[in-house]
Amino acid sequence: MNYVMHFCRNKKCNNGWIDKDLTNAKVNPPDWKYCRECAEKLGIDYDKQTPTSNLTPAELEHRNKIVERALLASKTRQQKIKSASTVRG
Repeated sequence: MNYVMHFCRNKKCNNGWIDKDLTNAKVNPPDWKYCRECAEKLGIDYDKQTPTSNLTPAELEHRNKIVERALLASKTRQQKIKSASTVRG
C-alpha cells in the first residue's frame, strides 16, 4: 500500500496528514477527503470516505464525463493500433 500527503477538502481548514493513496496520486496532493475534525463537525464517518463520496452532484457529473472521454480515447487508440497492425507493408 502506498501512502501520500492529504489536505483537507474544507478550504478553510489547514490540516494535512499522511494517509493511504486511493487515487494513485502523482503530482498534486489529494484534497478529496475531510480531516477527522471537519468530518466530525459535518457528521461524516472519516474512515468511510472515498474519492467520490463527498462530491456534489455537479462535481460527480463532471467526473463521469471525464471518465467517459478517457475511456472513449483509450478505445479509439486501441482500434488504431489494431488496424495499423493488420496493414502489411
